[in-house]
Amino acid sequence: MPDRRSSPFPPGFLWGAATAAHQVEGDNRASDWWAFEQAGKLPFASGDACRHYQLFEQDFDLAQGWGHNAHRFSIEWSRIEPREGAWDRGALDHYRDVVQALQRRGMEPLVTLHHFTNPAWFTRAGGWSASGSVARFARYVERVADHLKDQVRWWITINEPTVYAKNAFVAGHWPPCRRNDWRAAWRVVRNMGRAHRLAYDILHRHRPDALVGFAHSAPLVVARAPARPLDHLAAGLRDLVLNRLPVRLMAGAFGRRFDFIGLNYYCRTVVHWRATGTAALFGRDWLDDDQDRPRAFSDIGWEIYPPGLKQQLERFAHYGVPLLITENGIATEDEELRTNFLRAHLRALAEALAAGVPVAGYCYWSLMDNFEWSLGMRPRFGLAATDFTSQRRSPRPAAAYFAEVCTNNALPDETGTPTAAVSVSAERAIGTA
Repeated sequence: MPDRRSSPFPPGFLWGAATAAHQVEGDNRASDWWAFEQAGKLPFASGDACRHYQLFEQDFDLAQGWGHNAHRFSIEWSRIEPREGAWDRGALDHYRDVVQALQRRGMEPLVTLHHFTNPAWFTRAGGWSASGSVARFARYVERVADHLKDQVRWWITINEPTVYAKNAFVAGHWPPCRRNDWRAAWRVVRNMGRAHRLAYDILHRHRPDALVGFAHSAPLVVARAPARPLDHLAAGLRDLVLNRLPVRLMAGAFGRRFDFIGLNYYCRTVVHWRATGTAALFGRDWLDDDQDRPRAFSDIGWEIYPPGLKQQLERFAHYGVPLLITENGIATEDEELRTNFLRAHLRALAEALAAGVPVAGYCYWSLMDNFEWSLGMRPRFGLAATDFTSQRRSPRPAAAYFAEVCTNNALPDETGTPTAAVSVSAERAIGTA
């Protein structure tokens, strides 16, 4: 029997998980990441990854069984256009099959057009820092939109422009592995903004009722000591670069060019002033405990801070469009911690909805363990564990908890307190109180 408890989640709320092509598909041989891995720039390679390119039907069966009514995935540009101007109709048809497989299972396809990887030829031609990058991306979008326009309504043009620019052109961890090239990083983010706006027009031309947005990495950035002017300045600079400027670039100078904003929220960043090091925007991450409470971190060093999700949702609500949580998850091998992380963040989401924030859906990152870029296969984000040898998927306890939420469109009443009034504390959420 359906759960009749009061819920702030509206009918039709989108519940699901997210993946990205290179991280799960395997054998993406025409991409810049594949070339990067094969050149020995990393101590590991994506290889077969999760073989999702072949196994997507069984992976979607898992998600359907958990009550998901949506799924976010990305299209691999390097499969569609492995050589410049050479289009692979078989790859286009494959992604149409993926979309239809989701629809047969009652799941809304949330399609991302660019999730960090590029065709190798595109990177050799200068990549996103080159003047021709916007036109090349638009040509790809035109081809995909024409093929899928009657099947897909929700489009995410570009995933996390600032994260891509930082890791590829400032930190140098990702191809093309340039370090401290702030000028190129600025060109990259600016070109991605232009590409998004052009893609917005293309997608709406092919389908007038399309919903087109982008996925923004939205860390909560706070000062270590807000009353200390230099800490406040360092946090403000970082927040400007990471949270405010990217949205302005996506919007453009002549009106808003997005129908929704996708928010990828994982953590809080506490910033302490440091006089040297422009790569850190004159600040460093403060990882020590607060004076009045312990802090906890995931296996990859991201702070677990559920209240930040509500704060960021409330903040981005002022753009006046629906918000979609396109990623939220934790890398951990502690399954109790994973479930508590999910529970606490969904409570924060419920509080935001009860306060009137227009949130359309929530996607957990990720459906299964996968290739986590320069961190390899070690981080465990999945609702399902992946055995990368046998390709067996093993559901985790968090998947069962999330399935109850998705199926009932409501949070389990675990405290006797109305869902929207449940306070969210980091200590209780992570079991450290």
